[in-house]
Amino acid sequence: RALQMNMMRTVYLFLVCVLLACNTYTVQGQEQWCISGNGIDICASPRTAGAVDYLTWNGVQMINAFDHGRELQIAIVNASGECYNPTEAGSSKDSSGSKTSSQLLGVNTAGNVLRTTSRPAFWMQPGEYDPNGNCHAVNTAIVSSYVIDKAVTIGYAGFPNAILFQFDVHVPEVQNYLQIESPTGYMPIEFSSFYNINLTTGAVSPTNGGPGETPNPVIIANSNGTAAMGAYIQSAPAFSQYASYARFTFPNLPGPGDSTSKWSNVWRTNTAPPTNQPISFASVICVGSLADVQKCMFSIAQSNGYVR
Repeated sequence: RALQMNMMRTVYLFLVCVLLACNTYTVQGQEQWCISGNGIDICASPRTAGAVDYLTWNGVQMINAFDHGRELQIAIVNASGECYNPTEAGSSKDSSGSKTSSQLLGVNTAGNVLRTTSRPAFWMQPGEYDPNGNCHAVNTAIVSSYVIDKAVTIGYAGFPNAILFQFDVHVPEVQNYLQIESPTGYMPIEFSSFYNINLTTGAVSPTNGGPGETPNPVIIANSNGTAAMGAYIQSAPAFSQYASYARFTFPNLPGPGDSTSKWSNVWRTNTAPPTNQPISFASVICVGSLADVQKCMFSIAQSNGYVR
């Protein structure tokens, strides 16, 4: 029944896209589906199976899409870590190429909303060795059986610089431990000033680039604070109301455009998610100056709540 519903949803998305004329553009030879509003442009492409690979605010690019592990995207791991790691935009083998191992099942843009349905590839090839985790990939297929339904909306809760990032994950098998980056954002290395925000008080404090996790959401800004991005989990499945926030910086990677900064909205559970229904998430992402992002995140969290 779940597979039948997924197929019906995929057909529906493509029909709606045809009938409503999706906002489809060609950027540097690559087809993309885009939404715009309030000085924000957001695009997804076939290269990343619908993961967001382009996000600008007032013309400032805020997403690093160097390879298929970057982007603004959803990633899943179980107790095996990267050795079991469905990744929305594609696999490690896809590298910086123009194609993805993930499967884009449906896409639609309507007004200020981008919707996608995809089946994420495992980050590692079957049996591949991961030196970081000292493990071999436990997946036996290139593409996972997880299905991700996503809706990205520009403007939320009265804030034009807010982005509502909603998604469902269809978990195909019993998992007694699951971690979902919901989502994670990789940014150009020009964004290298890290902050935490206390959503109870609104206070912002500088921190380092990690790696590390904190109970308080992460904001990453450029050096003078004129452009920034921050995010937090607004809602998550009731059986595990857990949220943590990670930050990373990779300033010295080889090759132009490779170096990057990263924030991550992390959700974890030791309770097996249901396998016969989707589990649902919503995160709020704010862009603008550092002061804009602080006000946006604190105000919406106070009015609409957040996972504590």
